Amino acid sequence: MDENAPNSSTAGNGDKLPLRWALILTISTAVGIGTGLVGGLVAGVGLGFLCAGFLHTVLPGDKR
Repeated sequence: MDENAPNSSTAGNGDKLPLRWALILTISTAVGIGTGLVGGLVAGVGLGFLCAGFLHTVLPGDKR
């Protein structure tokens, strides 16, 4: 096996979570938990997924 091959499971390889994904995960999780506390688990998970999908569509993508 090539030792220079990229390995995503290697800890500390310098890869960082892009800001776009950090925002999507943070906001959709907060919305899902908030809704889940008020409306129940199914509503919270559903709205969290909808929020994540919306943010994935609206936020600008990676320029690479």
